[in-house]
Amino acid sequence: MESAAARTKIPCAACRILRRRCTKDCILSPHFTPTEPEKFVAVQWVLGASNVCKMLQEIPIADRGDAVTSMVYEAKARLADPVYGCVAFRASLQRQVSHLQSELNAAIAEAMVLRAQLLEVLSTCTIHSQPQDAARISKQRDLEAQSCFWEWSGTWGEEILGTEDPVP
Repeated sequence: MESAAARTKIPCAACRILRRRCTKDCILSPHFTPTEPEKFVAVQWVLGASNVCKMLQEIPIADRGDAVTSMVYEAKARLADPVYGCVAFRASLQRQVSHLQSELNAAIAEAMVLRAQLLEVLSTCTIHSQPQDAARISKQRDLEAQSCFWEWSGTWGEEILGTEDPVP
């Protein structure tokens, strides 16, 4: 014999808000739990309960969870920004990506300038310290520049950019 608690089923948030009986085959109960009624409130306010039910009936059962997540996200974004909704968030992310891309391009350009300066300094040091033929100087300069450029792990600051010669 079943107890009274086992016979009573807690209605889903959608049925509780709509003030209707929640049946076993309620299409909304797997997605709108009684503990999170704000999800259904947002979706109902923006899309309407009957539209949500119609949309969920057209979607395969396996994909309904993702669809509800998307509906909730879009509804909350629309409530936060009634004009642009989730498009405002997307535009903000695009502006951030564009800004970061320009910063990256500036950093790459600065690194290329610094590498050219390093090559110039290394070539003058090599020429003054060891008189050798031009091909050997060029090859040695390239090897030194590559090893110095890629193996250096210090920080960029005024102490690095000073006028003093680095200590070997």
